[in-house]
Amino acid sequence: MRSDRALCPHLAGAAPGLAPFTLAPEEIVEWRDGPVEAVVRCRACGACGWLQLVDRDPQRTFALAALRSDDVALYFHNRARGSCDVGRGGAELEALAASAGPFERLVTLNAEMSELVAVAAHPLALEKGARG
Repeated sequence: MRSDRALCPHLAGAAPGLAPFTLAPEEIVEWRDGPVEAVVRCRACGACGWLQLVDRDPQRTFALAALRSDDVALYFHNRARGSCDVGRGGAELEALAASAGPFERLVTLNAEMSELVAVAAHPLALEKGARG
């Protein structure tokens, strides 16, 4: 986790309604009956975010953190290139996750993954704010 990364103002200020980001099928990194980890892109400015599933009952709630577009581009380039090293894919994914900022928001999405039904500050972001 990179402490120098922060969500763009559009993602940081997300409110219930139309999701402020796009979720492209080719940018879903892990799928288990729906997205588990994915890259999203801000509809307003194109900034990248990292979604990680934290709860799926009854709706899917994700933690949201910032990613740099350069890190995203490198990950997808390397993934498309492939490798005969069976551990490389996992290492590439770990590197992408490590390049993300701290989780700042919790977002709950509807079944179609197109609307936010609830948004809250991530508990770790609240804790950091209280400390300083």
